[in-house]
Parts: sequence; structure tokens; C-alpha cells
Amino acid sequence: MSQKTDAKRQLIIDKATEIFSSKGYREVTMKDIVENCEISRGGLYLYYSSTEEIFLDVLSEDQEGENIEDLEGASAAELLLWFLKEQKREILKKKNNLIVAKYEYAFACRQNGKNSGVKKKIDTESLILEKILVKGNESGEFVCKDPKATASNMLYALQGMKVCQGTAGITEKKVDSELVYMMRQFMEVED
Repeated sequence: MSQKTDAKRQLIIDKATEIFSSKGYREVTMKDIVENCEISRGGLYLYYSSTEEIFLDVLSEDQEGENIEDLEGASAAELLLWFLKEQKREILKKKNNLIVAKYEYAFACRQNGKNSGVKKKIDTESLILEKILVKGNESGEFVCKDPKATASNMLYALQGMKVCQGTAGITEKKVDSELVYMMRQFMEVED
């Protein structure tokens, strides 16, 4: 692709991210995106044929933050702190928070018999957390009787906080309090 094409596509993604963040997934139309991007309808259709196609590109751009591979050699406690920091970042993200749009899209996909990727992301996060807990048990950093169930329970709570932030709001202090409570289940944590 040319630089001009790449720049136009990036403009569309950036402007669409703003719209999906404020309106959710279901309420966004191609007209909304055209107006926000200040391009012609035909100009938008050169790049995208639907709001779903745009949303999928928006979601792929939304994957940011540190990568667990960057933490090679880290202790289980360091890995857990990294994991929870990333979750907290997602929960408290104010600008361009797509959580409501993501869940609206997941519900729409489920109704249409499609895979939204939300379950896969949750399953992947649960597996990462389970591996961290197992490593902590093996190193003596944690005492976790059932790493799989604990990881699953923690992920459900974290997803609940993400939804709460997107719908009712949640303070950083409350998120921190919940994260400390979770960690107390298997490791000594200072207040």
C-alpha cells in the first residue's frame, strides 16, 4: 500500500475508534464514520465495506501494552504484577475505551452464530494467569490450591470490572482494592 493509502486507512481507524468508544458498536453507522472522517461515502467504501470490517481493524489496533515475552526470567510475582497492571490499564482506560463496543459486538456475533474472539481472549488470559499461579506454587512464592479455578475466578472478576467501568464507572481506588483482595487469596500482600 502507498503511504497515502496507509495514512487514510489510519485516519479512518482513529476516527472510528472515537465513535465506537462513545456510541458502542450497535449504534455506529457508515454515515457516522464518513462525517467524523470528513471524507466522502465513496471514499470510505474504497477502504471498508461495513462497520464490522472497520471495527475489526479498530480491535486489532487496540492491542497495546507490554508483551509477556518481554518478561523472560521474571519471577511469578513479577509476572502476576505485570498481568494485573495490564488488566488495570484496560479497566481504567478512559480515552477510546472500547469495552462496551466489544461486548456489544460479542453479543451480536453470538446471536448470528459467529465467533467474536472475546471468549478466545478470555481463555488465553485465563491460561496465562493459570501458568503464572502454577509457577508461583512451584517457586514457593504462592500458595494456590487450584490454579485453574483461581485463574478462572479472577478473570471473571476482572471482566466484570471492565464492564462496570464501561457502564457505571469504577474508581482506581476500587480497582486497586479488588486486585489486592484477589492477590490475598494466594500470597502475602501489604496494604
